Amino acid sequence: MDITGKREGASLTVSLSGDMCAECVPQTEAFLNANCAGVTDLTLDFSGVKKLTKEGLMLLLSTKKKLGAAAMSIVNVCEGIYDKLEQQGVTTLINVVRAC
Repeated sequence: MDITGKREGASLTVSLSGDMCAECVPQTEAFLNANCAGVTDLTLDFSGVKKLTKEGLMLLLSTKKKLGAAAMSIVNVCEGIYDKLEQQGVTTLINVVRAC
């Protein structure tokens, strides 16, 4: 998993590339924990994510919980991952935007 972040004030955009799977969750979680302090708007760019496992899904939900009232969006989501997020009800908790 390749992870890059860009912070502007209280907004953080994190670009992910690779599979969001059990092996990648610790690295991704460590990055988010180290960079989300004081963030009121988190955007995860999934343009490079091709696979999302249940462990990755759980990380997304736990991140949203940690953020509390802060806004969280997942953008550039491929159709297969979007469908999975929608089936699990994640799209009602987190703003999820499909790739064009």
